[in-house]
Amino acid sequence: MSKVYILTDELREYLKKPFGKVYKELPPINGKVVCVGDITTKTLLSKGIIPNLSIFDLKTKRNIKVDIEHKFKKTFEVENPPGCISDEAIEKIKYLANINDRDIALLVKGEEDLLVIPVIKYFPENTIVLYGQPDEGIVFLKITQELKNQIDKILKMMERR
Repeated sequence: MSKVYILTDELREYLKKPFGKVYKELPPINGKVVCVGDITTKTLLSKGIIPNLSIFDLKTKRNIKVDIEHKFKKTFEVENPPGCISDEAIEKIKYLANINDRDIALLVKGEEDLLVIPVIKYFPENTIVLYGQPDEGIVFLKITQELKNQIDKILKMMERR
């Protein structure tokens, strides 16, 4: 098993606060897009928006099965245990951040929630990142240097195992 970053209880509370603005309805989107989460992915695809990268685990709220009918151009798989960010997931996201393509899926065996963190760290500035905020809506953010700095601090606060 590769090394992982583990979420601490202190960080768990901090990360409940969205990194961007929460929308009930999707705002207009243009540019490079990464979406994290099954419902977010389904929502975008249903509106005809094909993200550059979609990250999901085919489950919502831990165990409700989600079907994503879309046929992605390419699908990669990674293992990422719940409450963690695996080095395997980080390496794959780093790789995907550097290929200029779209309609790519990253299927996570485990849980994808925290993978927003390496997406913000490794994707270029101005990439739009969308992810679900449970029972509230979709978080919309644009990667900035300031956000990347915030992510570096969060990673330093995580437990490394």
